[in-house]
Amino acid sequence: MASDAMMQAIGRLDRALTRAEGLARQLTEARAQAIEAQFAPENEDDGAGPPVDIDPFSRDKAIAALKSLDALIGDLQKARSEA
Repeated sequence: MASDAMMQAIGRLDRALTRAEGLARQLTEARAQAIEAQFAPENEDDGAGPPVDIDPFSRDKAIAALKSLDALIGDLQKARSEA
């Protein structure tokens, strides 16, 4: 019974980590593009596309993912202590 709960918690933890890694990757790519655009020669700026759009909610998403991870760790610790 406790192992089922632990397996479910591990699955949720894995999904939360995947979401957090994806958000971190998106943010890193967006920042890299912004830096590249900032240091690009000015004469190449004629046909440049729109500025890099960083999702304003990415910080909130990252915080939610971390809170989810914290809750899952708590669930794992609780299941471990009950076993």
